[in-house]
Amino acid sequence: MSRTALLIRTHYADDQLRGFVEQLRADGAFDVFILADERRGPVALGDAAKIVLTPELPAELGLYGGTPNLLWRCGDYALYAARRALPDYEAFWMIEPDVRLCSTRPSDILSRFPPPDQVDFLAAHLRPAEPDWNWARTMSADDGPVWRCLFALVRVSARALDVMLEERRRSSRLFEESGQDPAFWPNDEAFTASALARNGLVCRDFNDFGQVYEPVGFSFWLPISEREFLASGREGWIYHPVLSGQRYFMKLFRLASEQGNLDGLERLIDSLVGSEWSEEEAAGHRRALAFARSQLTPQAG
Repeated sequence: MSRTALLIRTHYADDQLRGFVEQLRADGAFDVFILADERRGPVALGDAAKIVLTPELPAELGLYGGTPNLLWRCGDYALYAARRALPDYEAFWMIEPDVRLCSTRPSDILSRFPPPDQVDFLAAHLRPAEPDWNWARTMSADDGPVWRCLFALVRVSARALDVMLEERRRSSRLFEESGQDPAFWPNDEAFTASALARNGLVCRDFNDFGQVYEPVGFSFWLPISEREFLASGREGWIYHPVLSGQRYFMKLFRLASEQGNLDGLERLIDSLVGSEWSEEEAAGHRRALAFARSQLTPQAG
């Protein structure tokens, strides 16, 4: 097996994530590291080795740093930090904190794929980008095909990272020289998939090697509760986003707000009392909905 590092990219720590990290470490199949965005405070995940993602990282790497929420938007920057800190590894798995691998040995799922000398990039939802995809506008089709993926769980070879970093540096210089709107700086999903496809590296979807996810169960928007995952997760499959407590509610709230369906969310809150949250917690969620509705109601005068 190639020497591959397993990276958990996170800005928070909770009991569920601590348990997941310890499970991955106990497997012993990969060296586990925490990519910690600590701008909001320390990320405490036991004694796992930590690589801290600092605000100075873009400048240190020679990359554009003028976009808001940069470390969330450009997860590939975290991979470059890991490549710099861990130069002897041949490949890197990177996992977001709300990904779950349904197996008593999660590393068995990750070990089933071809080695990085055969496949440079693995991701879910890897395909040519639709013209109406939000991030498609950030990559010029004049420079080559525009691709997309979901960055919640990826594996990238070291050679692919070297190509990506040089492409990001080149793009950074051109972007700054042209004075473009920071909103048009490509995110990780558009940049990585497009840059690697254009440079001829081998990129494959996880499901190319046997199905391990369904679009509804591994997506950006639709959350899965930790309770649902533990009760009905399919052995050998991957899920995202898996959340609990306040984070689960906030994801549902953002989705309902986006879709204009706060009434539907209120019915869901009521139906999940006693399973996902207490009556007291549900009352807090209802207050959040009431406030959101008040902001939508035109004010008299």
